[in-house]
Amino acid sequence: MLTFRWNALRTGDRVLVHDDNSAGLDTNEGVVAIVQPRRASTNDVAIRVDSTGRVVRPRRRAVHQLPLDRRFTCWRYDSIATASSEPDGLAA
Repeated sequence: MLTFRWNALRTGDRVLVHDDNSAGLDTNEGVVAIVQPRRASTNDVAIRVDSTGRVVRPRRRAVHQLPLDRRFTCWRYDSIATASSEPDGLAA
């Protein structure tokens, strides 16, 4: 997510979060639970994941605002698409 969009997030905003602990870089929907503004840096944001109820503090590049804006690419989605298009299912 771009910095200005990250800093514009507010409590209650719907987002999509990549799970960095998942081998498949799975995504989960969630809602912004906490926003702690910072003056000299990007805001600190916590997201409550819908499927587990767990609150996570992801890196901003692992978050997409919903609804998705397809004009902005995501390397995680690109790598998943590349892997699924390889004959053996593995990217080179």
